[in-house]
Amino acid sequence: MKHLDIIGPGIFLIFLCLFSYLLLGEIGPIVIGGAGTGGFVLYLKTGYKCNFDTSKVIIPYLLAVVFFIIHVYEEYYFGFNQIATQLSGREVSQQSFLTFAGFFAPAMWVTGAILIIKRWSIGYYFLTFFFVGMTVAELAHFIFPFILYGEWEYTAGVATAALPLIPAWYGLIITIRETRKLKNEN
Repeated sequence: MKHLDIIGPGIFLIFLCLFSYLLLGEIGPIVIGGAGTGGFVLYLKTGYKCNFDTSKVIIPYLLAVVFFIIHVYEEYYFGFNQIATQLSGREVSQQSFLTFAGFFAPAMWVTGAILIIKRWSIGYYFLTFFFVGMTVAELAHFIFPFILYGEWEYTAGVATAALPLIPAWYGLIITIRETRKLKNEN
């Protein structure tokens, strides 16, 4: 059954990368795939081997989800689909952007909260995937202006990109601390 704990996240990540590619173009799988892969590595070092008490991380996780939704609203309001279009080299409609970032992603992260509370293996993967996404991938917003314009310039999403970072970092610290505590007890 442990093989499913490894294969399940991999299959999910492949599906998610394909889905994000269809809706967001090349930028989707680059950002999502990077966060998902980083989350998988962290999952292997934490929740895969040490099923720690997730009640200690659920509040920071849910706060980061709320801040992510606020961040997505800023992206929507200031037209992040245009930034995704420039980065991907193909048209990303506002509808496609909202389908992925405004509906699917929040639904996925809220579902992840249920899996985390239940302490299922895939829940531990969601936890690490989300924390890596919020602490690393969201910071890509600060690189996008340099990629697009060669200099700093406000682009949609920059003002709130760091919001989910604070509770996600805190949750990540708790995750690592709880894992170490369990490993030291064994």
